[in-house]
Amino acid sequence: MKFGQNPKKQWRSSQELDSRFNPLHSRLNQLMILNHVWNRLVGNKSQFWVLKAVKEDTLYVKVKQAVARNELVGYRNQLIAELNKHFETPWIHKIEIQ
Repeated sequence: MKFGQNPKKQWRSSQELDSRFNPLHSRLNQLMILNHVWNRLVGNKSQFWVLKAVKEDTLYVKVKQAVARNELVGYRNQLIAELNKHFETPWIHKIEIQ
């Protein structure tokens, strides 16, 4: 704290903490977790399968080669199941390939 500044108000109860909670933070946390888990799951294939967007319950993946596209089609259901394991409520239901 610098000289002349008012000290930050400390919360004293969970109710005060909850009142300052922003739902955007939980969405950003989900996206950060998703990105990390995606990179761990796909490994070297991440050079061919690039996450582009998430809209509602759909994950959009850009595929750079036709062979990688066919492989992703085969792994699609497994990836959805593995990704959803890392969240309290499953929110990814589809993978759209671009």
